[in-house]
Amino acid sequence: MSTAMLYYLAWQEDDWLDEVLDRFPEVNALVPSVKTFEMLAEQRKSGEVKRAVLVLNAAGEQDRTREFLQLCMADPQMSVDPLYIVGLKAEEEEAWQEAYPNAKIIVITGFAVEFDYDAVLARMEIDLEGAH
Repeated sequence: MSTAMLYYLAWQEDDWLDEVLDRFPEVNALVPSVKTFEMLAEQRKSGEVKRAVLVLNAAGEQDRTREFLQLCMADPQMSVDPLYIVGLKAEEEEAWQEAYPNAKIIVITGFAVEFDYDAVLARMEIDLEGAH
């Protein structure tokens, strides 16, 4: 396993997962649960993963997503990893940004086929390379 890892955390498969898999050679796609958090925290603590980018799709399960994020924000390593929150509606963006000021909140307005996934994925790639 690489020492840098992009974790895609979602409650179900979606367009974001497809885009991330097309761009990144190594992605760990998981359901954001307590067990998942424990595994990620251990990988970071052990040094198996030295740099991580977390991409969390909050669509459909916002309360459970917040619970998972509370765990991440309490962890000394994961709390400083670049965090992208996707799957939100435009009217939800402000509240999530206030709750997680260090997160990059990505909202797709209009049609998904017109959204510039490449620009967002390029930012994730830069973060994964350690330039954050």
